[in-house]
Amino acid sequence: MISPLKKIRTPHHCLKEFEKFLLEIEKIPEIQRIIPWPIQRQQKGTSDFRLHFSYFIETGLQMNMIKWSTAQKLIIVCGKESKEIVLEKINSVWTKINEK
Repeated sequence: MISPLKKIRTPHHCLKEFEKFLLEIEKIPEIQRIIPWPIQRQQKGTSDFRLHFSYFIETGLQMNMIKWSTAQKLIIVCGKESKEIVLEKINSVWTKINEK
């Protein structure tokens, strides 16, 4: 579990494979808070790691981090005017991390 972070609130464990990603998006200045939800198992599994944008919420956006048959909802809190900018920056970080 990630602990000495400023923006990531970790009442639940995070999927270990996404820790590097979470550390990178924490550096995005428009993001105020990152809240991982409990890890859940899904009936159907996938063989890769995916980050899936769900939808915009009043306080930011909701995404899903998916690893095989495990998923974890991720709430990103940001200003109302910066939601699309934050989504673009998150996608850019995700692409950069997965190129390596």
